[in-house]
Amino acid sequence: MKYLGWMPLLLALMGGCATPSGTAQDRLNSQYGEKIRDWQRRIQREGWSENQVGRILVECRSLVTYRMEIRDHWDTPREFMARGFAGDCEDIVFFMMGTLRRLGYPRGVRVLVVPGLADDHALLKVEMPEGGWRLYDVASERVRAGEIRTARPIVEFDEKIVIWHGVGRVNERIAESGRRN
Repeated sequence: MKYLGWMPLLLALMGGCATPSGTAQDRLNSQYGEKIRDWQRRIQREGWSENQVGRILVECRSLVTYRMEIRDHWDTPREFMARGFAGDCEDIVFFMMGTLRRLGYPRGVRVLVVPGLADDHALLKVEMPEGGWRLYDVASERVRAGEIRTARPIVEFDEKIVIWHGVGRVNERIAESGRRN
């Protein structure tokens, strides 16, 4: 019965170790907030450029963890953040798209779905300030940029438009109003 005197101290010490001053989620949210403020200052100072977009995507990617999903659910950026900045390719793409929107990116940003070896894969398609579009594979450890010609897209979309691509399909554009163009 002698050890009972140590029990409250042991529990207090274990509890202190098990519950740090902030959760990993809190730290990620804080880091993301700091990065947003830093990017806003940089954009204000330097403006938008292809290099600026690339740097933001690389730095943003450092916060996220790729997590394969068996039962796929397309997270909103808010859900993605609530899940500890972890998700699969389309979750990361939506988060990056949301980040660029949050920063007031003035050009087009779309999700582009391409066929993969085992499953379809989502890429981020960004219209560059200097003109033209650039593809970013933001789900990989290293953000890779590529030209649109290297991918055979299935579909691309944003809040306003859906464009279907593919053999035997007519390209279909659905504008915000729901009309077919």
